Amino acid sequence: MRSLRYVTLAATGALALGSVALIGGAASSAASLTKVTFAYDFPGPDFELTPVVVAQDRGYFKAAGINVNVIFPPDTSTTTKLLAQGVANVGFITTTDMGVAVNAGAPVLSVANYSMRNNWALFAKPGTKLTPGNLTAALKGKRIFSYGDTWTESMLPFVLRYAKLKSSQVKIITDPTGNDLTDLIAGKVDISTSTTNYEIPGFQGSGVKGHEVQLLGTKVGAPDIPIWVYAVTKSYAAAHGATVKAFLSAVKKATVWAAANPAAAAADFDRAYPKSGYTNAYNLSGWKLTIPFLTNAQHQYFTQSNAQWTTLARALKSIHLITSVPAPSTYYTNKFLP
Repeated sequence: MRSLRYVTLAATGALALGSVALIGGAASSAASLTKVTFAYDFPGPDFELTPVVVAQDRGYFKAAGINVNVIFPPDTSTTTKLLAQGVANVGFITTTDMGVAVNAGAPVLSVANYSMRNNWALFAKPGTKLTPGNLTAALKGKRIFSYGDTWTESMLPFVLRYAKLKSSQVKIITDPTGNDLTDLIAGKVDISTSTTNYEIPGFQGSGVKGHEVQLLGTKVGAPDIPIWVYAVTKSYAAAHGATVKAFLSAVKKATVWAAANPAAAAADFDRAYPKSGYTNAYNLSGWKLTIPFLTNAQHQYFTQSNAQWTTLARALKSIHLITSVPAPSTYYTNKFLP
């Protein structure tokens, strides 16, 4: 569950793309610091922004010699454009965003994984039966919520394929400004889609009795690949490699610290974004549920692999979202990792 209750500040006339929220103070205005604009993947802040908040609040950015300003896109499909047009230097996007963007010729490059596995899932009201075995009956003719983001639009075809259903046999309710959990509870949809680290704390705070039913996408055909990455353009990486490395170094230190100190990290987020619309309980629970997905099997942060990008490209081509499977190096580099 991601909420849009946070009121963004529109930058009028500044961008051809439309409104972008310019929110989040710089770590320092000292002229000696290199300015970096970081674009989030969602129109408002939430707990996955915690490492950036901590890096700012705890002085990791300043120590790395950079002054980071956070901006928010007007929708879930614009961050890659902000990078490509030079409005942002570093972006937070999904791996499917990368796949589609590269296929379209956008010069973007992933420089680090944020998460390492796919925890996207289908959710239903307490008491509902939702299993791999009954998926066809559970979905046929039902209303399925989608934010219209690239990730959800990429994952749903695999689920429908597993259920042996065509898209015409379900009703996908696309609402970029909606709320999956609220609509589910209100009976506006039968199935919501989100990641476990967002949906579970949202349901915990909803006051609804019972246990929300969940079915991981990876159990019903979705590829088990990282969801989010930090990305830049290839030209920015070539011209500002030291800055990219400084950014990742600071964010890695902040991520490690926030994983070891989740309560303090959640408090940092609360102070940074008091009008986010989220409670401390939600932020803390969500961040705790995110932590297990931040490292790979070798307990490494950030490290990407050929296998993850090859799996992604083959998956996206199989559902006709991209036209070819390029070399994995087309998508990523680990050369800037701290």
